[in-house]
Amino acid sequence: MPQSRFKPKQSLIEAEYRMDIRAAVSVLYRKHESLGAVASELGVSRVTLYNWIGKRELAMLKAQARIEEDLHQEHGHGHDHGEHTHGSYSANSLQRSDTFYRPMYEEIINWLGVQPGSKVLDAGSGTGIFTELLASAVGDGGSVTALDMSEELLESVRQRLEGSTLAGRVSLQIGDITAVPLGDTEFDLVWTSRTIHHLPDQVAGLRELWRLLKPRHRLALREGGLPSKFLPADLGVGKPGLEDRLQALFQAWFTTHVRFGEGMVPHPYGWTQTLREAGFSNVTAKSFLMELLPPFNDDQTAYMRGQLARWVDNEERRSMLSRDDAEVIEQLIDPESEHYAFRRMDLHYLEAVTVYVGKA
Repeated sequence: MPQSRFKPKQSLIEAEYRMDIRAAVSVLYRKHESLGAVASELGVSRVTLYNWIGKRELAMLKAQARIEEDLHQEHGHGHDHGEHTHGSYSANSLQRSDTFYRPMYEEIINWLGVQPGSKVLDAGSGTGIFTELLASAVGDGGSVTALDMSEELLESVRQRLEGSTLAGRVSLQIGDITAVPLGDTEFDLVWTSRTIHHLPDQVAGLRELWRLLKPRHRLALREGGLPSKFLPADLGVGKPGLEDRLQALFQAWFTTHVRFGEGMVPHPYGWTQTLREAGFSNVTAKSFLMELLPPFNDDQTAYMRGQLARWVDNEERRSMLSRDDAEVIEQLIDPESEHYAFRRMDLHYLEAVTVYVGKA
């Protein structure tokens, strides 16, 4: 990047900051932990700053500063294209999501009809809420293995179950879904939630899970579905259709960063065909409707507010928005604003969560 384009405020012309643009930004980012504050101190816009340093340098800064992000929370689970950084949801964001979705998870567990005494794998267990529900379903004679690549998240599972009668039914296994360190035909059921789409080769990942199943036993895969919506089309502030614009931006980002990101094996088929290509038969699907009306409880409000806040709290996402939409979102999430969304009684949360099932 040409040095001549770097024109900081006079206060930065000090020995500490006599360096090139990337090094200066690195120092300031560690100080502020916010690109907005860095841009303000340098006297430039966030977009200009982002263009200067580029996506790779930004990701490095965030990793070095150990900043936890939540770019892709609606994927609920999976360690992955969340930050893009494609891979590291914070435990806190996953716990918030798990609390929100727990009633639906209980419905899914009931629908699966998990048999007492079953041996189950939770592949990509996250903070362990589904692990806990599975452990309850399998009974004293059953067992659940929680598999995750993150030691931090496996520790969250251990803490969730600590002191519970369910703890003895659960074992923790660190490992990668693409090469699970377990033997063939071990499990009666494998559950995985929004993890497979993060894999470079989705079919290969599903074949690895097929290997772990006993013959004619089931894989249950949570993927796809319909995205959430909860705002009226016309909010009385800003341009109507905010949620539609956010969804279009997200889908464009997901396509370029995840579905067809670097190193991803193209697979131009839906999930039912993907399962068949991985060796599964009797493939079926069922969608579960998540529907909520006000008044929302604190956990529900926190989750929905987070769905909006991540667009303005994260610099990469904010740069995708128009200035007007960013300002509207800030008003919608601010309890002091007259336009604070969660005082409204006309919100209506709708989302469809799809579970695909196939037999080995």
